[in-house]
Amino acid sequence: MTLRPPLLVLALAVAASPTLAQTASQPRPYAGADAYRDQRALPDPADRDALLKARGEAYHRAGDDKQTEEELRATRALNDEIAARNALADKADADARLDYDAALARHEIAVRQGEEQARAAAEATRAAQDQYDRDYAAWRERVRLCQSGVRAACCTPVGPAR
Repeated sequence: MTLRPPLLVLALAVAASPTLAQTASQPRPYAGADAYRDQRALPDPADRDALLKARGEAYHRAGDDKQTEEELRATRALNDEIAARNALADKADADARLDYDAALARHEIAVRQGEEQARAAAEATRAAQDQYDRDYAAWRERVRLCQSGVRAACCTPVGPAR
């Protein structure tokens, strides 16, 4: 085998290069697929259906005459099982919806009761404050009358309600 001199020189230069020799001996870290770098357009759903159809993966119902009796029985049994599971799921969904509606109604009632209690407490507080203000004003008036010399106002031992 004869090597041409330029190739021989190139091979010797590569082998003698310290950086290439270093990188060749070190294991490279795993560089997995980067989903962010994949900028291919997503397939069009119509093209996908055409691809599946071309591969033969589209749904094709075989006629009953092309199935054996055993296949027909198995198909009917599977269909019955699927129908039963669907009915069970529908019943579970309906039960869950009733439970949700009942819980929502209880919550709305509790919210309304809380709002009514808060409103009643605010009204009672407002009424008590109004009564206190009236009593305090009456007491201040008695004090003013007593200090101005009206003896009857001084005898009344009524003070502001606390």
